[in-house]
Amino acid sequence: MTASSGLRVRREGQGGKPAETALNWAAVAAAAGAVFAWAACCVLPMSLALAGLGLGGLGWVAGQRTWFTLGALALISVGWVVTWRRARTCRVDSSCAAPSRLGIAMLGAATVLVLLALIWQPIVEPWALALIRSARG
Repeated sequence: MTASSGLRVRREGQGGKPAETALNWAAVAAAAGAVFAWAACCVLPMSLALAGLGLGGLGWVAGQRTWFTLGALALISVGWVVTWRRARTCRVDSSCAAPSRLGIAMLGAATVLVLLALIWQPIVEPWALALIRSARG
C-alpha cells in the first residue's frame, strides 16, 4: 500500500460525511417545517393573537401542510436508508467512518417531529386549543 492509496482510502471513507450531514439537517428542518405547517392552521394564529402579535401568510402554509409532511417523511426515509447502508458497509469495511452519533440523533429528532406533525390534528390541536381558550379567560 502506497502513501497515495492510503490517502485515497481516508478520503473515500470521509467522502459521504458532508452530504449525510446536509441530509440530516434537511430532515430536521423539513420535520420542523411540517410541525409548523400543522400549527399554522389554528394553534399558532390563536397563540400569536393572545400575545398581541399577528403573522400574515399562515393560511398558505397551513394549506400546504400535507406536502410539507410528505416531503419531511421522504427526507427522513432517505436519511435513515443512507445511515443504515453506511453502518452496514462500515461493519464489513473498516476503512470507512461509521455514521456519527450526532447524525443519528438528528434523524431521531426529525422522526419525532414528523410523528408530532402526523398526530397534530387528532391529538395535539384539540388539547392546545383548549389550553389557549382557558388562557384567554
